[in-house]
Amino acid sequence: MNSRYLYRIALIILFFSTTVVAVDRKKNNNAELVKSIQQRVNYLASDELEGRGVSTEGLNKAAEYIAKHFKAIGLNVDSYNGTPFQPFEITTDIELGPEADNYLHLTGPENDQGKREVTELTMDFEFNPLAIGATGKFETGVVFAGYGIEAPDLKYDEFAGLNVKDKVVVVVRKEPQQNDPNSGFDGIKSSRHATFQSKVSNAYQRGAAAVIIINDAGEPARYLSGMKHALSQYSAQLKALTSTFEEIESPTEEEIKKHKQALREAVNNISDTVSELNGDGDAILSFNGAGTSSNRKSMPVFFARRSSIDPMIVSAFGKSLAQIEAEVDKTLVPITGEIKGWSIKGSASLIQQKANVKNVIGVLEGKGNLKNETVVVGAHYDHLGYGGTGSLAPWTMDIHNGADDNSSGTTGMMEIASIIASSDEKNRRRVVFIAFSAEERGLIGSAHYVNNPLFKLENTVAMVNLDMIGKLTDDKLIVTGTGTSDIWNPLLDDYNKQYAFDITRQPEGTGPSDHQSFYLKDIPVVHLFTGLHEFYHRPSDDPEIVNFDGMVKVIQLAADITKFLQTSETRPNFKKAEKKRNVTNTGGIRPYFGSIPDYASNANGLALTGVSLNGPADKAGLKAKDVVTAINEYKIGGIEDFDSALRKFKAGDKVKVTILRGNKKLTVEVILGEPR
Repeated sequence: MNSRYLYRIALIILFFSTTVVAVDRKKNNNAELVKSIQQRVNYLASDELEGRGVSTEGLNKAAEYIAKHFKAIGLNVDSYNGTPFQPFEITTDIELGPEADNYLHLTGPENDQGKREVTELTMDFEFNPLAIGATGKFETGVVFAGYGIEAPDLKYDEFAGLNVKDKVVVVVRKEPQQNDPNSGFDGIKSSRHATFQSKVSNAYQRGAAAVIIINDAGEPARYLSGMKHALSQYSAQLKALTSTFEEIESPTEEEIKKHKQALREAVNNISDTVSELNGDGDAILSFNGAGTSSNRKSMPVFFARRSSIDPMIVSAFGKSLAQIEAEVDKTLVPITGEIKGWSIKGSASLIQQKANVKNVIGVLEGKGNLKNETVVVGAHYDHLGYGGTGSLAPWTMDIHNGADDNSSGTTGMMEIASIIASSDEKNRRRVVFIAFSAEERGLIGSAHYVNNPLFKLENTVAMVNLDMIGKLTDDKLIVTGTGTSDIWNPLLDDYNKQYAFDITRQPEGTGPSDHQSFYLKDIPVVHLFTGLHEFYHRPSDDPEIVNFDGMVKVIQLAADITKFLQTSETRPNFKKAEKKRNVTNTGGIRPYFGSIPDYASNANGLALTGVSLNGPADKAGLKAKDVVTAINEYKIGGIEDFDSALRKFKAGDKVKVTILRGNKKLTVEVILGEPR
C-alpha cells in the first residue's frame, strides 16, 4: 500500500474524527442549554411565582431572579439608583369606596300637600354601583331611554330626539324581541347592542350625568332557572360528600373536621339558593358584575331593581316596564322620554388600586467606534397571575403559570444575555437586555421604557423581541417585523441555512407584543414567535407543554441575530411597515380609523401611542400622544366610547375628530376607511 493512499486515508479519518467531535460538542452544548432553559422555565412558571401577576409577590421574585442572573454574567445592573429596576406605577383594579359615599335617592313628584317623597335605595339589595362607571355625584332629572340602543343599521334609535345631557339615563338590560329568530337584533343570541358598554357609551357620548341599568322582563325567569340548576348541583354535592365519608371506616380527627367544614359549606349554599328561589328573581348585579374596569373618568353607572324604578315609569308613561317592553317587542318602535316630576340624587365612590411594578434591565457596554449605539433584546416576564382580565378560562381562579407566555421568551432573553456577555469583540454596540413588566396590561412596560429610555432612542439601532417561543411545532417559526428594515430578510435567509425553520414572515412592525413600542419610535424590530395554541392564557400553560429542544433552536437564531446587530459596521435602516388590509375581507362591523391606543395613559379620552401608516388617522395628521375627546357630537372618554362612536358611521364618512395635543384643542377631519 503506497504512502499517498495511506495519507489520503489519514486525512479522511482526521476529517471525520474532527467532524464527529464537533457534532458531539454541539450536542453536548445543546444538551447543557436544554437543561439550563428547562430549569429557568420550570422556576419562572412554578406555582411559587403565582403566575407572575401584577401585585403578586411572585412577580417580584421573578424580577429578582432575572436581576441576579444579569449580575452573575457581568452585566451592569446599577442603572437605577444602584439597581437594575426601572419602576413605574399602573392601575390594577377598581374597588368600591365607603358605603356612605355610594347612594341613590329617588325623589317623586309633588303630592296634593306639595311634598315630594324621597326613597333611599338600599345598596346590595336595591342597587349597586358598577365598576364600568366612575366616581361622581349628581342631583338631576331622569330620562328613560328604553334599551339604550342606537342602531342605525337596523333603523332603530332610542336616543333620537332625546335630550339626556346632564340627566340620569335609565336603560333596560338586553334588547327587544328576545327569542325571536326573525329579529334584526338576532333574538336567539344577544347582539353587540345588548352589551353594557354599548348602552353606557351611548349615554356618555351625549353628556349624561349617570346611567342606571335595570333587568329586562325576562331576566327574573332566567335567574330563577339558574338557581334551580344550582340547587340540584348543591344537592348532588351534599349526597356525594355524605356517601364518600361513610366509606371511611375509621376517619381521623382531621378527616372529620374537613368533612364537617364541607358539609357546612354545602348546607349554606343550599340555604342561600333556596332563599333566592323564594324571591322574585329580580337580582341586581354585583359591583364587578358588568365588567371590572373602565377608561372613563366621569359618569357613574349603577344597577337597580326593576321594582325600584317601575313606579317612575308608570308615573311618566302610564304603563309599566313590562307593558312597554311587550309593546316594543310587537312594534319595534322605541318608547322613551323624560320622566317628569322625578329627580335622582346619587353618588358613586370608586377607588383605583395602584401597583408599583418594574422593568428589569441589564447592560453590556459597547467598545470601539460602535460603543455609543444600542441594541435592545427584550421579553416580558409578567403573566396573568390567578386569571381574571385576559384569561381564556375566566371561570377559574387557578394559577396561570404562563410557561410559554412568557417564561419561554424571558428564559430565551436571559440565555442570549449569557451568550453575548461571554463574547469579547473589540468593536461592538451596547446591548441592553430588558425584561418588561405589565405587557399583559397593554404593553405598558415597554411603552414606559421608550418614553423614558436609559439610552437615547436615536442611537438605538434595533430591537429583538422574544414572546412565546416555547411551542415550536414542525419547525414552524413566525417572525414579525421583517419589513421594518432591509436587513431582516437576507439575514434570516443566511442564518436559516443552518436551522432550517419553516419561517412565516410578517413585515409589519405593529402587533400585540413589546416590539410595537419600539417600532412606533422608528426603530427596526424583529419578533420571534412559535404560534398560539390551546394552552394560551389558560391555567394549562405549564412547563410540560414546552418544546425545550425547539426553544434551543429559536434562542440560537436570536443570539445569531443579536451578535450581528452588535458588531455590524452598518447600522440597520428603518422602514415603515404596516399590515396590509385584505380588500376582499371587509367583515368588520365598524369603519377603519387607524389609531393605536395607549393603554397606559390616564388621559380623559382615548390617548394614542401611534397611528397606522397611511391609515385614515395618519392621513388626517393625528400623532402619537394625541388624545381623542370627541368624534362629531359624540364624547370620547376611553376605548369603549371610541369603538361605540365609530360604529355609528360607515366607510367613506367624513367625521370631525376633536383632539388634545399637549395643551391645545384641535379639530381634524378624518375620512373613515373600509372595515378591517
